[in-house]
Amino acid sequence: MPGTPTLGVSIDFANGPAFGNPLILDDPSTPLGTGILADAPADVVDVSDIALRVSIRRGRNRILNNFEAGTATVVLEDTNGDYNPQNSSSPYFSKLLPLRKIRIYADYDDGGGLERYYIFSGYITSFDNTFKLGLDEVSTVTFQCVDAFRLLQTVNITTVAGSSAGQTTGARLENLLDIASFPTSQRAIDVGDTTVQADPSSSRTLLAACQTIEQTELGGFFIDSQGKAVFLSRSTVSLKADETPLMFNDNGTDISYQSIDFAYDDTQIFNDITITRLNGSPQVVQSTSSIESFFIHSGARSDLLMETDADALDQASMLLNARENALLRIDSIGLNLMDSDASNRIVAGLEADLFTLINVTKTGQASSTFTLELFVQGINHDITPNAWQTTFLTAEPIIQSFILDSAIQGLLDGTVGVLSY
Repeated sequence: MPGTPTLGVSIDFANGPAFGNPLILDDPSTPLGTGILADAPADVVDVSDIALRVSIRRGRNRILNNFEAGTATVVLEDTNGDYNPQNSSSPYFSKLLPLRKIRIYADYDDGGGLERYYIFSGYITSFDNTFKLGLDEVSTVTFQCVDAFRLLQTVNITTVAGSSAGQTTGARLENLLDIASFPTSQRAIDVGDTTVQADPSSSRTLLAACQTIEQTELGGFFIDSQGKAVFLSRSTVSLKADETPLMFNDNGTDISYQSIDFAYDDTQIFNDITITRLNGSPQVVQSTSSIESFFIHSGARSDLLMETDADALDQASMLLNARENALLRIDSIGLNLMDSDASNRIVAGLEADLFTLINVTKTGQASSTFTLELFVQGINHDITPNAWQTTFLTAEPIIQSFILDSAIQGLLDGTVGVLSY
């Protein structure tokens, strides 16, 4: 009979940003196909048995409308002070340095064999030691952790080597990641559907430059649960809206959920949108009917790098189409993963990542039902030895393209499928 997931935490003290097994010449334990290029062997310690609490936050900031660095807080029992950087008797003395790699995972067997699910891969930014004071307390160390966005945020750039006008957004993003020597083994970069201008050679952070490319494309750029830098093109995002969703329901069918957060307000309404590319003219679109109903709600993006004003206008029109009306939203659903009778819920909670498509049904009054199809745009985990709560932060697909032969995206009825650029 399936049980519950087992939390795992491991630390790699080796230098470099790459996760996985380093490929070391003449080392039979890291063969081609398994090892990754590195300058030193892995130096991994498993701390799963002393993990007391784990909290993970990953995803898109709804207010700023961009993906932020994923974070994790890990609390370990540290009776002997092994994880105190000042303890010269620690077996890890001189290894407890900022930005050592950390991975958080779950091992789970749903009846088909043990699977490992990575739920966070990042870097330790600080060690906070707390010493035992009373009979019921234990000495602990708290790791504050952040994903690879931190590595991009700390790099300031002015020029981008290898960049040129006419590149696709994906090619430019590859140039940007090369600046930080970000491992090619940890990239999943789409080609992109938009071509870009020559790099502006202005002073900004590397992360800001990457996010400008993301906004220019109207795609998605984030760090996934395995530590990969992922770039989804506009067409990939639109096609994801036609994938087979995870089905959630509160009526005893499909996957059950334990909490749901609805919202119906004006925070996502935009009916006056301006998109301006670098060296271009502002492209303004408005919805008269929306303004009459909800007053003016303006939104603007500037200094984007698409090559033509026509592309800027297309982006403005798509954003207006998706945001001009007030919509009943599901902002989040909560899942209890410490339930041995709900293997489908456990697998869904561990397997889903950003841009996973889900279908959520809520039964209302008088047996009415309400269903929305949504993208996972954020994932939170709060874990202790006796509890595992997972929250999916959700949003409706902003790119809802018309897809031929699709039962949902193939409808030109003004509510789902729309012609997009």
